[in-house]
Amino acid sequence: MKRNSLVPYFLASVLLLVGLFSLYVFYESRWLEEELVRQVEVKALALTRTMETSAKKSIKGNALIEELVRQRLLDNARLIDRLLTANAPAPLVQRISALNHLHKVELLDLQGRPWVTHTGTVPLDVESFLAELRERWSGQDSTVHIWGRLWSQPRGQVPTLPQHKFWEDSVFGVALEARSFPGFIAIHADAAYMLKLQREIGVQRQIQDLGRQEGIHHLALLDNDFTVLAHTDPGLAGSRMVDDLSARARVTDRSAHRIVDTEGGGRRYELVKPMRLDGDPMGFLRIGVSMDAVDTAWWQSLWSMVGLGCGILGLGMLGFAAILYNQRFHMQEIKALEAEVDRREHLSMMGNLAATVAHEVRNPLNAISMGLQRLKAEFQPTQDEGEYSRFIELMRAEVHRLNSIVEEFLTLARPLNIKPDLVKVDQLLKDLTTLTEGDAESSGVDIAVVHHGPRPVVKADPDYLKQVLLNLILNGLQAMPEGGRLTIETSIRDGRMRLSVSDTGEGIAPENLARIFEPYFTTKSEGSGLGLPIARRIVESHGGTIEVASQTGTGTRFDIVLPLDHALT
Repeated sequence: MKRNSLVPYFLASVLLLVGLFSLYVFYESRWLEEELVRQVEVKALALTRTMETSAKKSIKGNALIEELVRQRLLDNARLIDRLLTANAPAPLVQRISALNHLHKVELLDLQGRPWVTHTGTVPLDVESFLAELRERWSGQDSTVHIWGRLWSQPRGQVPTLPQHKFWEDSVFGVALEARSFPGFIAIHADAAYMLKLQREIGVQRQIQDLGRQEGIHHLALLDNDFTVLAHTDPGLAGSRMVDDLSARARVTDRSAHRIVDTEGGGRRYELVKPMRLDGDPMGFLRIGVSMDAVDTAWWQSLWSMVGLGCGILGLGMLGFAAILYNQRFHMQEIKALEAEVDRREHLSMMGNLAATVAHEVRNPLNAISMGLQRLKAEFQPTQDEGEYSRFIELMRAEVHRLNSIVEEFLTLARPLNIKPDLVKVDQLLKDLTTLTEGDAESSGVDIAVVHHGPRPVVKADPDYLKQVLLNLILNGLQAMPEGGRLTIETSIRDGRMRLSVSDTGEGIAPENLARIFEPYFTTKSEGSGLGLPIARRIVESHGGTIEVASQTGTGTRFDIVLPLDHALT
């Protein structure tokens, strides 16, 4: 398996996870925003119902107060009419006006001229006033006439006061046809007194109280023409609030809502709801709720989701990477095992072939060797005796070489006959250094033996172990023809013994490093290429491993690891 073969799968999986996470965050954030807006809408509707209930109660209360004030003003007018009939003095009328908080009492004749003004003021533009009264009274009760009734009559039937200076400070009043003189008695209620009543029980106070709740931007009560009757900002009373939202509520006669951006960069939820009183259209309720808290909660939730999701995504990616890495590691192990099985099968086939070749080759070799011996012993040449003897020895050497190749081939292919015994490693290394001392001196190589820790005694086949170490030592000497240092080290760790043979030669080229244990692979001009494969076969037969590390221009190091289950230290 190639080193990067799993990278595309990992990237595709990461992209899939990122895509799924993005979809989750998108739909979850949309759902959360809709839920928060729905909660704001529920809050706005609840406040609207509360405001509608309070407004209706306040309107009914105002209407009741106005009716009581009207009756009170009429009673005062009738009382004054009776006192005038009884020729009561003017101070008495003035006293009644002061005691009953009357703003102004006017006695007017049928032509609109003052009959008597007990408050000391003279009305302005009397002719216009009388003309307005006659026009308003045509077809109505000619006894009692009222102006300024804002709440006690159905919407759309409230009379409009004439815009004369005479009416500027008059918010409520009655006019009664006098019996004591030919004319009218007009009584104006005290404006400050009426405004005080409206503040105490009116809609304005109720709306201002509701508007103090957190998150409320504004509350307003509008008439049928969208004129502000009451507002959380009293300064807006009398102005008009006409926009697309109000028009939509009027056309559909149902609640209309929207979300608008504010100048400060925030958002506001606005709702307009038609209001009816006793089945008749009364006006509109309007509410604006700030969405700053909602937006803050939405952003906090979004960042929490993103943070948590990124954490989970990161852990998932790390876990997936670990799985892929572990899978790659196991695949490498499987490949190694498959290669080992193939190698063993190859060796098994070679073993069968070797048995046949050995049987077919050894007999002719033995016959040739015996014939050469007889020729040397029984036949004496008459001339060139030296050349004859050299030729016979050369052929015997070649026969011996062919026999050695057959023996090495059999050693590589057939099962080894291991004869384990206790081997003192330090003594074995002394014997080997003594054996190779001459070759080392001739090559200018220093051999050093280093023991890290106690000197081990292992249970192994001494001949085979000696064959392996001798092969590695000779390879190291051959790698340093110009001299160098050969180091043999021993150490014990985790119940295993490590034997290391390292040289300071030219090293092994990277392209050859993976093939040095292949049979018949060699870079030497002379050699069968079976030494290292046989060495690995021997080490593996002892339950150990052999590893190699090399760097061009620095040297090569072979590490043999053998189990110490039966070792004596």
